[in-house]
Amino acid sequence: MIAIIFCAAGPMAIIASFQAWNSYRHTLQAPAFRADMAISRIDLEVRHDVDHIGALLSSVSRMSLDENGFVRTLQMARSLTGEFYRLALLDDEGRVLLAVNGDTPLPLPDQVPYEDLPRFSGDVRVVQLDIPSQDTVRHSYIRVTLSTPIADSLGTVRSGFLTAVMPVVWSRHHLQIGDPRLDFMQKNGTIDAWIIGRDRTLSPLCDDCASPGPPPPDAVRWLGSMTSVQRETRQTLSLGDAAFAYGPIEGGVAALTMTRRNLAETRALVMFVIWLFIIVSLLGFCLIMVTQSANALLIAPLRRLTASVERWQAGDGVFNARSNWVVPVEIRQLARAFTQATRSLVRDERRLARAAVRQELLLKEMHHRVKNNLQIVASLLNLQANRIRQTEAREEFAQARDRVRALATLHRYLYAEGELFSMNMEHFVTELCSQIMQAAGHAGGGRLDLSVHAATLELEPDQAVPLALIITEIVSNAIKHAFADGRRGTISVRLERVEPSQARLDIADDGIGLAGGYRLSGEERSGIGMQLIRGFARQLGGSLKIIEENGTRYILLFPLKADEAGGLVR
Repeated sequence: MIAIIFCAAGPMAIIASFQAWNSYRHTLQAPAFRADMAISRIDLEVRHDVDHIGALLSSVSRMSLDENGFVRTLQMARSLTGEFYRLALLDDEGRVLLAVNGDTPLPLPDQVPYEDLPRFSGDVRVVQLDIPSQDTVRHSYIRVTLSTPIADSLGTVRSGFLTAVMPVVWSRHHLQIGDPRLDFMQKNGTIDAWIIGRDRTLSPLCDDCASPGPPPPDAVRWLGSMTSVQRETRQTLSLGDAAFAYGPIEGGVAALTMTRRNLAETRALVMFVIWLFIIVSLLGFCLIMVTQSANALLIAPLRRLTASVERWQAGDGVFNARSNWVVPVEIRQLARAFTQATRSLVRDERRLARAAVRQELLLKEMHHRVKNNLQIVASLLNLQANRIRQTEAREEFAQARDRVRALATLHRYLYAEGELFSMNMEHFVTELCSQIMQAAGHAGGGRLDLSVHAATLELEPDQAVPLALIITEIVSNAIKHAFADGRRGTISVRLERVEPSQARLDIADDGIGLAGGYRLSGEERSGIGMQLIRGFARQLGGSLKIIEENGTRYILLFPLKADEAGGLVR
């Protein structure tokens, strides 16, 4: 009963605990989630800037300008972009032909390396640069380059490149009011961010804001312990109430963000501990009260009822449970209903036992009568065959007689051995073959010997009937055709199980062979005997193989049916 109570209250407690734990886990992971989202936000903004400057350069390249036109256009583009980029026109070897600087010229080389140049028209090459500044700190920049035609005054067009260099870090004076990137630049904000260059140096995301200072030493060691594979994916780290997120962003650089647990999350963690203690205490108290009440009102009466049932199962008369008014009315009704049910069950069991005996007697009588009728039919066929003068017709009657006798023998085994739904093939096959030899006049030895080996194999009548007819046909054909002109020989019959769900029938003779026997008798190979053999083999669901070598050999592999309980026949 206690187990039932725990099973009933357990799911609710598990669900409540799971929800509380899920909230607790999400609360603990909230800082790391915010830090990871900040990485995505920084990557999105940098991608937006790269796409913006790439679209701007692409628009300029389609104008087919000369160098003066490029100067004017790039100056206008610089003013439109807030003077945030350095724009330059390169020749076909990457040398700077003209440059338009922003407010602070960037100390860049006068020639772009060949590997950083686009390879075909429409190719936009984005490259990350680390350039030392005046404060000896290497800042990260992104260079966007694409090909462009350059015209001269004579109308000649040559190849060149347009390039723009933009700093990865953000500046407050370059952003308009309302720009969402200002959230990262608030003093004492919730998120601190750094840009990580190729040489793994860190610089603040905002270059003209209150510096957040360097990350904690544990975070720096965490960055240094990353493998090359880890540096290509997002990583998070929780240290106390702070969480760090690392991830690559557009242009080949990476970013590190840090956020701390806020006041609401701290209160949520404290409330989780308090509510968990309250839930556990209430659940324990309720379980104790329910257990004591159930023991007094349910468990004790049910134990008495169980003891009465055990006495009834032991054969101590008819079940009769006694109960008083203290026992709950449901248990009293259950005891009365069980008393009536057991009495009805005893009466039904007696009727079923008598019906089962009658059914078994009827089935035995049916098999007995079928056997007698088949024997009468066989006798009539034998008498009719003796009155026929034509040899071929008399042999046909004899074959029909043997088939009927095989069925009569099968039904005799069904009722004589008391197994109405299965029969042991060991003794049946031996008697059937002896019966066929006796009917052919070769009983008791002589020029033909019979060797029978049948395993202890029980088959249902649905399989035993076609198998018996196959044995009858093959043995009869061997006696009739295989030993012409008074030849001596042996007929061997073997029935055995080859697999748990498969059996094999193997009948062989050392006579003149199937083709020779038909040739001497003048019959066709496709006679009714072979048709019956193949038809019964298909009925068994088996495969028949005939081998003509030093006689004739029939090999039949057929599956064994499963019994009603789902297992194979024995």
